[in-house]
Amino acid sequence: MIPVAEPLILRTFALPPPALRPFVERLWSWESECPVPLPLLLPGTGADLMLHYRTPFLALGSDGSRHSVAPAQISCLRSFSCRLVAQGAVGFVAVRFRASAIRHFGRLRMGDLIDRFAPAAEHFGAEVEELPGQLAALPDFAARAGRVTQYLLGRLEHAAPALTAADRAIDALYYGEPEATVAEMADDLGYSGRQLERLVGDAAGMAPKRFRRLARLHHTMRHLLLAEKTDYLDAALARGYYDQAHFIHETGELTGHTPRELLTPESFLSHFYNPRLPR
Repeated sequence: MIPVAEPLILRTFALPPPALRPFVERLWSWESECPVPLPLLLPGTGADLMLHYRTPFLALGSDGSRHSVAPAQISCLRSFSCRLVAQGAVGFVAVRFRASAIRHFGRLRMGDLIDRFAPAAEHFGAEVEELPGQLAALPDFAARAGRVTQYLLGRLEHAAPALTAADRAIDALYYGEPEATVAEMADDLGYSGRQLERLVGDAAGMAPKRFRRLARLHHTMRHLLLAEKTDYLDAALARGYYDQAHFIHETGELTGHTPRELLTPESFLSHFYNPRLPR
C-alpha cells in the first residue's frame, strides 16, 4: 500500500493480488472529514467500481447532465467529462478495472455501461449493495481493501473469466506505438480491419479508432499532470498529435474542455494520473 497525505484529504492505493491483476489495475481510496475540492473526471478507456462508505458525490457532466451517485456505482465515461462535487465527508474505496475488463465480472456488456454512472447492482447483482455498509464498519483502508478484494476474488472464482482475443486486441491498441495506425495494428495482430472492428466493438462498446483516440489522450494528459506541466506541445507531439491545433481540437471534442482548462494546479492533485502501479 502507498499512502499519500495532502491537506484535508487522504489518498491511498494498493495493488490487487496476482489473480486479479489481468483485470484490475489498482484499488484506491479518498477520505476526508469534510467536503473538499474534487477533480474533473475525464473520459477514458477503463471503468471504476466505487463504493462510498461516506457521502456519495455529485457528478456534473460537461454535456450539461447531472448525476446523483449511488453508494455502490460504476463510472465508465467515454464521451464527456464530469466535475465531481463533494456533498459531505468523502470516503470511498474504488476498483480501477483495466480497459473493458469490468465486463468479465458482471452481466452487462460494455455498451450498456459506457457514459453512465450505473448503479453497481445492475452489473454485479444485489450483493454488491451490501459492501458500502460493510466498509463503513471497518477501521482503515487496509481492512476495506481486503474486504473488496475478497469480494472480487469470489466473483473471479464464480465467473472464471479468461482473457480473450478481444482483450489482447484492446491491450495492443492501448499500449501501441503512437505513430501506428489502427490498420497497421490490425495487420500486426493478424486481423482484417473488419475483424478488429468487430472484436473491439463487442468488447469495448466503441470502434477501434475511437478507443485509440481516448487512449492517446489519456497517455498525454497523464504525462502532463504527473509532470505538473502546462506547456503541453512537446508531450502532445510525442504521443502522435500533428500539431498544437490538433491536440486542442481532440481535447475539446473528447472532454468538452481546452488543455488550459484541464492543466491547472487543482488538476495536478488528481488521483486519475498518479504513477501507474506495476502490472
